[in-house]
Amino acid sequence: MRLDAKGTDMNQAEFSIRTQTDGVLRLDRAVLIYHGASGSAFATVHAVEDADGEAVIGAGQAMTPRAAIDLARALSKSVAHAGFLPETVLYMDGDLLVWWLPPGKRHISFRTEGHEQQMGAVERGETVPQPGLVFAASNRAWKVWAVKGSARPTPATPLYQAPYFNVYANGDICQGNVPVPEGTTAEKIGAWNDAFLRSYFTHPNAQGELVSYRGGAYAFWRDMLDGKFSRFPERVLVDAKTTLGALLGMKEVA
Repeated sequence: MRLDAKGTDMNQAEFSIRTQTDGVLRLDRAVLIYHGASGSAFATVHAVEDADGEAVIGAGQAMTPRAAIDLARALSKSVAHAGFLPETVLYMDGDLLVWWLPPGKRHISFRTEGHEQQMGAVERGETVPQPGLVFAASNRAWKVWAVKGSARPTPATPLYQAPYFNVYANGDICQGNVPVPEGTTAEKIGAWNDAFLRSYFTHPNAQGELVSYRGGAYAFWRDMLDGKFSRFPERVLVDAKTTLGALLGMKEVA
């Protein structure tokens, strides 16, 4: 959609709107937003009436939180998703997509210059068992957490620090120079998984403990690459002290 506007005087403005289709847009309502000095906000919704060919804003009423949510969803339809959804999709809201990657053996690569002794080489890569993961992506964020077990996560599922280099304690993924997919539709999940798992992991980003393992994160991943574990040892995961439902409720994923 393209919006062009030009002012005519202090009280009037002319707009022309070009849509991606030939559909006709009808001016229906106006929303007035007020902000207080303390940062509070208040909005009113007004009907728009036609008076001799000119749009006139009528009397308004307070916008309820539910009406604000409905309006936001209507405005975000350009990023809405359609079609059949795979079981791995856990949550969708606007351009926010949250999905689950079940546990399994996957390839992982490290490039840890300066830590050759800890990792056994500057560059190493092997296919190793890895835990179940919960990813979240939007146009503002890219995050990942670990989960235990092989069951599809629910709102009550506890989250754990993702045991990977390049991931912060709050789940943020350090993108670096890794190209990421455009868009967060369900069809892009595989591309998002590849963007993370096929990148080089270079160094721990979490300020605290990345894994609960004697010798720390470097020793853990060296042992994983050496084939010490036939299954991912979930006991090493560090509790993120939240659940999937709590995280979504707090809107901290985006």
